[in-house]
Amino acid sequence: MSDVRLPNIQKILIIRNDGIGDLLNATPAIALLRKNYPESEITVLASPLNAPMLVGNPDVDRVLILDRSNEHRRLRDRIRFYRRLRAERYDLAVVMRTASWCNCMAFLSGAKYRLGRYRKRAKSLLTHTWRKKYHKGEVHEVDRNFDLVGLICNGEGHRRLVLNLLNDEIARTEQLLTNWNIAPNDFLVGIHPGGSSFDKRWPEENYAKIADTFAHEYSAKVLILRGPNEVELERNIQKAGQSNFISYAPKSVRELACLIKRCNFFVCNDSGPMHIAAALDTRTVGIFGPTDHVVWRPLSDKATIVRRDMPCWPCSPHRCKIGWECAKKLPVDTVWNAAEEWVQGEANVSDHKG
Repeated sequence: MSDVRLPNIQKILIIRNDGIGDLLNATPAIALLRKNYPESEITVLASPLNAPMLVGNPDVDRVLILDRSNEHRRLRDRIRFYRRLRAERYDLAVVMRTASWCNCMAFLSGAKYRLGRYRKRAKSLLTHTWRKKYHKGEVHEVDRNFDLVGLICNGEGHRRLVLNLLNDEIARTEQLLTNWNIAPNDFLVGIHPGGSSFDKRWPEENYAKIADTFAHEYSAKVLILRGPNEVELERNIQKAGQSNFISYAPKSVRELACLIKRCNFFVCNDSGPMHIAAALDTRTVGIFGPTDHVVWRPLSDKATIVRRDMPCWPCSPHRCKIGWECAKKLPVDTVWNAAEEWVQGEANVSDHKG
């Protein structure tokens, strides 16, 4: 195989300023870049939401945070940020988010080499482009990122998400569980009913039935995890459920990750927490609605997905004419059967069977 690596690469900028799942599914490609450019300093341009996922990542030297949620930032602040970016004198910018502004950001960085996908406007600002067009239901996001960096990297990467938790974070989580009277040998089931958009969310009353069944069949302790804007989802589950559930809003995504790691089992929608669970190898059932499950399925041998196959798929998720029946009418039995199949294979939880 010919050497496709670029010469004299001292500083690399990776642009992945979007969701938690997007960044985690980029970590295998980042690891391949580290393998090919071991002496280079790798900086990731991240969002305030996904940046914490890079703490403890051995393939990342620096994290540069850009908050694009504030659309009213002063022009002076934006110019200052661009000047700071350019002053870093990056040799290579890798655009892992397919967006026109990301291509512009790579150009503004002043990097000699600019790698990205040949999509969107401003693609002419890139020097190296991946030109293949993917169709829905074809290729996982991890492999798409491998395809991209494969233009300048040799060898194959490991298809494993990178997320490292720190010892002090784990210790604080154990203390939190102790305060809730959750012992190390308790069968702990985590439930996250949220999602980035309404069309991805399975009904809360269905989650309540799953939680009740775990509590009844396996004497499980059920922990409902929610985001700061998901109080109503949690209350709806509590109201519909017949068992006693513990509810908690983690103070950070790092604390959320530690709690997911501690769970014996995790049930959630297609969401960032689903990819956190995959990275941590927590037994997981991910519930999919209209999202492309081939591209975004949790990449772990301990994870499975459930979905309702519809004749209208592949679709445009946010513009559904039949009320997102794929997610809203997915039967509880389908989810429970998938969950119990995993649970029955675990020797350490079989003793909890009621």
